[in-house]
Amino acid sequence: METFVRPALIDPRAPPVDSASVPARWRRAWLAGPATSVFSLLLLAAGLVAGWHLVQWGIVDAHWRGSSSQACPDSGACWAFVIARWKPWLVGDYPLDQLWRAWACFAAFALFWTWVVRRAHGASMQRVLLGFIALPLAFFLLLAGGGPLPAVAPTRWGGLLLTLVATLATFATALPLGLVLALGRRSRLPVVRWLSAAFVESMRSVPLLALLFIAATLLPMFLPRGANIDLFTRALAAFALFNAAMAAEVFRGGLQAIGRGQLEAATTVGLSDFAALRLIVLPQAVTAVVPALVNIMIAVIKETTLLSVIGVNDLLGAVENGAKSPDWVGDSNILTSGHVFLALVYLAVCYSLSRFSRRLEARR
Repeated sequence: METFVRPALIDPRAPPVDSASVPARWRRAWLAGPATSVFSLLLLAAGLVAGWHLVQWGIVDAHWRGSSSQACPDSGACWAFVIARWKPWLVGDYPLDQLWRAWACFAAFALFWTWVVRRAHGASMQRVLLGFIALPLAFFLLLAGGGPLPAVAPTRWGGLLLTLVATLATFATALPLGLVLALGRRSRLPVVRWLSAAFVESMRSVPLLALLFIAATLLPMFLPRGANIDLFTRALAAFALFNAAMAAEVFRGGLQAIGRGQLEAATTVGLSDFAALRLIVLPQAVTAVVPALVNIMIAVIKETTLLSVIGVNDLLGAVENGAKSPDWVGDSNILTSGHVFLALVYLAVCYSLSRFSRRLEARR
């Protein structure tokens, strides 16, 4: 036995490092063989041609100044449309004398997100998730007003502000409901387990757009007489239910990743089922699925563009309504410029969230 067992631990060693230079690694990745080299060169040529046309359209021939469609007479990008419509695209029809409330929401979210990204490596994610739940409630109270603040109906919100509130509100309501559904699918009570499974599977089987149409047209018919729930709130309810079903499957995967031995050990030391769930299972399960929850947030951000289909003035709706205004009715290139700008905004937001998700995966 002594012949095969080492009496001392092996000293830790650093992971192997690729000593090849950056040009060598690029050559190895793109010019590994004749077929790979030809394909890489074709891709490079196509990228250069497409990039030059994009630069020519978006910079060289672009129009930057003007207050109407007359400022964009030819096929160059009409960035004047983007600059002139900045207020509806940011805050919709929010009152000018109350814009400080919208700016306060943007600043608070920027500070919160900076703290999330720069927090300590080993910090718990519980405070982050709690912040994502508390932040939309604070935003809604500040933006809606009441009491000492003038009331502003959600119908006057719009643009990026409404998209931000819709995303955070959906995330804040879908996560707790999804966790409850995931726990319900693991319940010992058959009725709870079957009802949770039926809800999750039915929501996952119906397109979100169909749910939005139901919330916009059919739901008011089933409300009590005199009940008046605005369209934005009904749309948020549809978003919350749909994404709760998606979050439930994510949480269920995290719960299944916790070994049964840990629950048996918790029972051995005298913990109740609820205490074991709160102290042992949930902290590990939630931490394990945080990257997947970030992916759900990315999906929610892109799903908010469907709000414009039912008449809610989100960022996409603000862009399309601006192109239909009397001052900007004209060539289709005006709306194309707005869509390109919108695509760049969504690309920047979703790409930053994707990088943050990969960073969380690397920490695990």
